[in-house]
Amino acid sequence: MTSQSPDHTRGAAMRERELIPGEIDFSLMYFAHDAFARDLRRMAAAAAAGRGTDPTVRNGWETFKRQLHIHHVAEDESIWPQLREKVTDPRDVAVLDMMEAEHGRIDPLLAQVDACLTAGSADGLAAAAQEAADALIAHMEHEEDLALPLAQTHLGSAGWNKYVKYLQKTQGLSGAAEFLPWALDGASPATRAEVLGKLPAPVRLLSRLVFEPRYAKTPRWSGVAA
Repeated sequence: MTSQSPDHTRGAAMRERELIPGEIDFSLMYFAHDAFARDLRRMAAAAAAGRGTDPTVRNGWETFKRQLHIHHVAEDESIWPQLREKVTDPRDVAVLDMMEAEHGRIDPLLAQVDACLTAGSADGLAAAAQEAADALIAHMEHEEDLALPLAQTHLGSAGWNKYVKYLQKTQGLSGAAEFLPWALDGASPATRAEVLGKLPAPVRLLSRLVFEPRYAKTPRWSGVAA
C-alpha cells in the first residue's frame, strides 16, 4: 500500500496513513478526521491556558460539536447500515458493533466538557477535554484501520456514493458553507488545493468568495494554537 504523508502544518497529531487500495477515495474523510483532532488540540490548549470561557473558544467548540454530530449521524444512517446488510464474518460484525458503541460513548464526554465550560471549571475542563480527545481520536483510528477497509471491500464506489448523496441531501450548500471553511481552517496551500480540487468548480468558487468570508465573520479559537 502507498503511504500518505501527513501535512505537518496541520499539527503533530496527524497520522501517517496507509492508503486502502480500491475504488473509494477516503481522503476527504481523513481530512475531516484531522480537523476534529485539530479542534480537540485547540480545546486542550485553551483549557491549559485558562481560556475556556473565552467567547471565541466557545464559538469554535460549538462549531466542532456541530460538525462532529453531522459526521456521526451520516455514518450511523448511511455507512454502518449498508455494511450491516453485507458483512457476515463475526469479526466484521464486531467492528460495526464497536463503531456504534464508540459513537455512543463520545456524546456524554462532550457533555462533560460543556458542563465544565458552563461552570467555569478550568481544572475540570482540562481533564474533561483530554478524556474526550482520547476517546474520539482512538475511535477515528479504529474507524480508519478497521471499518473503512470493510467499506472499501463491501460497498465500493456505488455504496460510498450513497453516503455522499445522503450528506448532500441532508446538508446541501448550507452545510457545505460551514464544513468547507471549518475543515480548511489552518490548512496549508497544498492541502487546500488538494481538497478543493476534488470539488466541482462552482463549489470551489463559492467556497472562496462566499463560504470562507462568511465563516470568518465569527471569530473562533482566537489566539489558540492548534
